[in-house]
Amino acid sequence: MKHYKELAWLMERIIHKYMQYEKKPQVYCKDIILTQPEIHTIAIVGDSEGINITQLAKVRGITKGAVSQMVNKLVDRDLMEKRVSPDSDAAICLYLTKKGKAARDDHRKMHENMGTMYEAMLDQIPESTLDSMRQFLEAFDKALDDLDKSV
Repeated sequence: MKHYKELAWLMERIIHKYMQYEKKPQVYCKDIILTQPEIHTIAIVGDSEGINITQLAKVRGITKGAVSQMVNKLVDRDLMEKRVSPDSDAAICLYLTKKGKAARDDHRKMHENMGTMYEAMLDQIPESTLDSMRQFLEAFDKALDDLDKSV
C-alpha cells in the first residue's frame, strides 16, 4: 500500500495523456483524417468483416449507442458500409469500403513502426516484471468494469 498514491497519480497522468492523444486527429493515406477511436473502429471491422453493432460495442468497450453514432459517421464518410445480414433481415453487418481498407492498412503500418519502438522498451524489462504488469493491468481493467457497473 506504500506506493498506492505514487502509482495512482502515475496511472491518472498516463490515462489523461492517452485521452488527449486519442482526441488528436491523425492523417491516413494523405487525406483521410481520423481520430484514434475512429481508426480503431475501422481496424476492428476490417479484422472482423461482418461484425454487428453489438459485437463491435463489446470489443470496443463502449455503448451500442456510441458505436452506432461512430459507424454512421464512418458510413457517411464512405469508410464503412452497412449490409443486411444474410442470416437475419433484422441484423446489420459492417464492412469496410475500399477507402476504409486503405486507412486500416496505413494504420497497420503505423502500428508496426510503433510496435518496434515499444518492443525495444519492453525488451529492457525482465519477464517477471512484465508478468506483474500484465496482472496489474488485467486487475485494473476488471476493477474499472466493476466500477462502471456499480455507478
